Amino acid sequence: MSLSSADVTHLESVLAQGKKPKVMFTDAAGQVAGKSGKVVALDEARDGDFVQVAFGSDQLPFSPAELRLPERGETTRAKTPRQRAPEPAAPPGPGLLPEAPKPKPTERNTPNVPETAPEAKTEAAPRKKAPRQRTAKEKHPELTVTLTYEDGDWAVAAAKGARTLVKGVQVSHAAALAMCVATESADVTDIVTEVVDKIRSEAAEEAEALRKRLEEAEARLAELGSLQ
Repeated sequence: MSLSSADVTHLESVLAQGKKPKVMFTDAAGQVAGKSGKVVALDEARDGDFVQVAFGSDQLPFSPAELRLPERGETTRAKTPRQRAPEPAAPPGPGLLPEAPKPKPTERNTPNVPETAPEAKTEAAPRKKAPRQRTAKEKHPELTVTLTYEDGDWAVAAAKGARTLVKGVQVSHAAALAMCVATESADVTDIVTEVVDKIRSEAAEEAEALRKRLEEAEARLAELGSLQ
């Protein structure tokens, strides 16, 4: 049984109290299955291996399918009851007859035959599970840089794995176009060309509107000047 969404919420509340909740590794965790660890953090993105678990001297991310909450008393060692030593037998009281002497065994001339040790049963050692190799789909990229264009402005965002490092930093048109050209991709060039044409068209319309307003303002000044 793996961690459910309610279990993840419980772990998050325990971490908020400054505690490190204990979890158990399931069979999906590979070589560490059946062992326990402590949750030290939860990544903001609830996707893939976002549960940071410390066990021994290691700290690695795991997915909810590889973890579960421990059952009551599972991680505590059961105490074995102490066995009392047998009480010595009381000596015979007065009035009891003494024990009859045991007869001495007669000596026989028997050849010394070496005792043969019983054959030791060989048990096959349990096969250890090979550590689970994470596939490429489960790994997060080390660094992701995203360039976006919205409402006439360019912005750059950067993320390391599932953690966002830089979010929405504005860059100039020239810097954005230089980044796109550096990719040397025909598809990217076509898309950027469409965006640049749109920006140029909007700028031309704005310049034409300003030019008309300037002509109207100059005409009014000329008219007012003729009245003096």
